[in-house]
Amino acid sequence: MADVRSAALVLARDLLRLKKGETVIVYGDPAADPSVVRSAVDAVEERGGIPLEVWYRIKGPPGTEPPAPFAEAMRKADVLVEFARTYLITTRAFQRAMDRGTRALCLTGMDADMMIRCIGNVSLPALKAFGVTLQRMTAKAKDVHVTSPGGTDLSFELGKRPIILDTGECVIPGRDSYLGGQISWAAMENTVEGSLVLDGTVWPPDPLAPLREPIRIELARGRIVSIGGGEAAKVLRDWIDHFRDRKMYNVAHFCFGFNPGAGISGKILEDERAFGVFVTGFGSQMASFKGGFTLAKSHIDGVTRKPTVTFDGETIEGNGSFVHPRLAPLERRLLTERPPP
Repeated sequence: MADVRSAALVLARDLLRLKKGETVIVYGDPAADPSVVRSAVDAVEERGGIPLEVWYRIKGPPGTEPPAPFAEAMRKADVLVEFARTYLITTRAFQRAMDRGTRALCLTGMDADMMIRCIGNVSLPALKAFGVTLQRMTAKAKDVHVTSPGGTDLSFELGKRPIILDTGECVIPGRDSYLGGQISWAAMENTVEGSLVLDGTVWPPDPLAPLREPIRIELARGRIVSIGGGEAAKVLRDWIDHFRDRKMYNVAHFCFGFNPGAGISGKILEDERAFGVFVTGFGSQMASFKGGFTLAKSHIDGVTRKPTVTFDGETIEGNGSFVHPRLAPLERRLLTERPPP
């Protein structure tokens, strides 16, 4: 069983693959767990990197631009490791850093327990084997249909856009990376139609993570046309409306979650990678998706539990388990294999 120190060393050694002398900004905000920030700083130093530990306060939702001096430091660093809950990945400052060739690992809101379960105790080879297979199958699909016990009945076409696999490895200059255990993509926006029921987590805003009652969203041509349900639905409607930005109603992406250590905790970084969940993002659409939408004033993610997903009529996932013959043995390996000591 890993501890936070050993999990941070896995992060620096296996995920960042640090080279001696690389500069690494490890940053957090008041909601970040100091123990993971400092463990990561120590691990960077132990692996020969040059760490810079930064704490900041930003008044605003995720996507609020950071102060100019910090933005400039982001642009000049070799690596960014983000533990802040008010994440910066949808800011212009972050995009400029990516354009310059900085590589970034977003671990927004991660605490010590999550780092141990979702990094320290996860077999990277098993995660990659499962993820690469699911990525290739998704890339070949055309028509996708998603249902769930909660009432989801959603369809869309994939097109030829990138299918992005997150293994947690952060090694390509100019590439943003995330906690391992997710593939994501932007569907052809004008084909996204149907009902989406969110019954795991929605974040932001804070009161919806995790959800205590489902929210039903009707979608047409890739946009939200109505939000139904009880008090949680009202909170979400009010949150989206307060931005006064039509782009906040856009569907930005979809994802599969498959990190074997992740569950529904109310922390979106973990929740959207809980094994077997289906995730829908709204608002800002990162440039890496190469989609038809663009940045908005913020971004929202919502989790659907126990989905059943078909690709061109063939069942890939059934009730939250990857049942396709190519995936089922890889799922068993991923759920049982542990990294070497």
